[in-house]
Amino acid sequence: MFIGKEGIAIPGSEPEDDEIYRFLKQYQSSSLHRHKAAIKAYLEYLDPDRRWPFTRRTFAQRRHRILVHIPSSIIPKIAAAGDRDDYMFVWTLFQLGCRISELRGILNDDITPNGVKMVTKGGWARLKPVTKEFLEELRRYAKGKKAVFPHTYAYYKKKLVVLGKAAGYTGKVNPHMFRHARAVDLLDKGMPLPYLQQFLGHANMNTTAAYTEITGGELGAHLEKVESGKGFVNDLLSRLSPQQIDQLRATLAKEEVEIGGKISG
Repeated sequence: MFIGKEGIAIPGSEPEDDEIYRFLKQYQSSSLHRHKAAIKAYLEYLDPDRRWPFTRRTFAQRRHRILVHIPSSIIPKIAAAGDRDDYMFVWTLFQLGCRISELRGILNDDITPNGVKMVTKGGWARLKPVTKEFLEELRRYAKGKKAVFPHTYAYYKKKLVVLGKAAGYTGKVNPHMFRHARAVDLLDKGMPLPYLQQFLGHANMNTTAAYTEITGGELGAHLEKVESGKGFVNDLLSRLSPQQIDQLRATLAKEEVEIGGKISG
């Protein structure tokens, strides 16, 4: 029997172990432990000698799967594999890190000096910040258009497959992978996780944290860069213009001369 309000006994059978298991299995870790503790306390109240039939591993949560993304280095090649419309579609999808539904909803009037207004998943209106250079490029492209990207989801999904093959990319390609690619790209460039959460429009930090999961191959590649001592230098040089590199080389050469050393050109 169950115990109702004010300790009044209510006729009925107690839940069996398999019933408790099915009930608890539907919850994620955020609420699982609360429900489990409540049921356990209730059963102990009814029968202090009743053994809790489950172990900690019974309801162990599976790890988030590693999100599949396209390497950011291949995205410019995919964008350049078609005409100007194709380029702006691919590059905007990547730069905004948005969902394809959000991209298709962008109107000319949504492009403002402070960013791009869009309606996100759940119907929330947000202003997505972008770089000034890209904002100007998007504004020029959108001139004279009402809906900036007017085609259907099926059209854009098929278009990405065609562009991927034309760019020589052999991996899987779909619109949402460009959102994943942008998230990984910004993380690699040093964007803090809370900022990335806001950029992507995630309500839960755990959703954003999934992007920190990397494959074993990627981990090995980063380890090689760190151990070789080339990672920092190469990353730094890749971000500098030729003029900045020349200036850096001149500064280093001057310092080496002062201490009696040499620097190669």
